[in-house]
Amino acid sequence: MKRLQVMELFKEHHPNLTNVQFNLCLENSANEIISATGISKTTYRISSVAGQRWYDLEDGTEKVEKVYFNDVLIPRLIGEPIIDDDEFTGTNYVDSYDSELTAPISNANNKRFWMLSQWDSVGDYRTPRLGIVEKSTNTVTRDGRVSDYQSCSITGNSNIRVFLTKAAVSSSVGTDSDSGVSSVAGPLAVVPAHYHEVLLNGAISLGYKNPRNLNVDLSVFYDNEFRKGIKRIKKYERTKSSTGFIKPQDF
Repeated sequence: MKRLQVMELFKEHHPNLTNVQFNLCLENSANEIISATGISKTTYRISSVAGQRWYDLEDGTEKVEKVYFNDVLIPRLIGEPIIDDDEFTGTNYVDSYDSELTAPISNANNKRFWMLSQWDSVGDYRTPRLGIVEKSTNTVTRDGRVSDYQSCSITGNSNIRVFLTKAAVSSSVGTDSDSGVSSVAGPLAVVPAHYHEVLLNGAISLGYKNPRNLNVDLSVFYDNEFRKGIKRIKKYERTKSSTGFIKPQDF
């Protein structure tokens, strides 16, 4: 469905809600679908920099599925290196009494790992970042401790590919004067077209929780329909790349 079609169906239930409120309900419904099913998958590239450990991820990143470095799948690091290479630069978090680690040495083994951090380098707010480290025995020392993991030693051009699940983004149309007749941006682009009805049911349920249009019974009804739709999407996600499940049978 196009945005205008979804909006008109929504307005049949909530004629008093604005287009901005419609967009908010639609985005919240889409994000709940994504969190429950992981249906919004995307991939993009990052360029590695020698000596840089952390790289910003796109806004709305829900979960990193896998990472390739120079077209090679690399595993996720279990735990964390005891020595970090992260200089905080925020207004209230300047690391002025610390010095950066020495530049990483060339690593012929190419044993690389990825990891995640939920903190931005400025230290002022929480945002996900991707870390790339290399296994190199006894190469990093600090404060009498030794670590076997150093930062990436290679500078490349778009050589890190990240596969992730991403939250719905806001639609470019959202004011009360916008119609977006042919628009499928934002949540409608994230959720497959054959599940737009599920997305709409979630938005309608949220609309009935608005104080100007409060109706608990209808909110519960459409929320139940929404939950049933999420179960169908989960089944679709589990089986779309396989032929199904093998169940044991007694004869």
